[in-house]
Amino acid sequence: MAIRTCPICMAKVSAGQVVAYSDTIECPGCRAQFEVSPVSRVLATTLGLMAAALVWQLTRRMGGSLGWVLPVVYAFFGYSVVAPLFLMATADLVTKSAAAPSETTAVAAPGAIGHHHSGAHH
Repeated sequence: MAIRTCPICMAKVSAGQVVAYSDTIECPGCRAQFEVSPVSRVLATTLGLMAAALVWQLTRRMGGSLGWVLPVVYAFFGYSVVAPLFLMATADLVTKSAAAPSETTAVAAPGAIGHHHSGAHH
């Protein structure tokens, strides 16, 4: 599959959309919903963590009053740059899978409203 293209109509999707809306991307051509593939996400995360570990390793012996925190900050920035750049360059898009309804959107049973039994007041 081509990089950053709709799996249905093969329309190109911008790199910014892929990084900003990786969970739900709307195709500019056919308006279908899709997302970044799990393989692309895992690879981007792995490379980002490797970059963060390398940056931390290179900066961990910094001196000064902030020498203890700057390696962590630099590692965070390293991850924050490498992972999105990898997704921008190599993201594979797949059709969005149908998610199961969450508990917050579930409708309560008609008799359950207003009947809270915790057992503590009996």
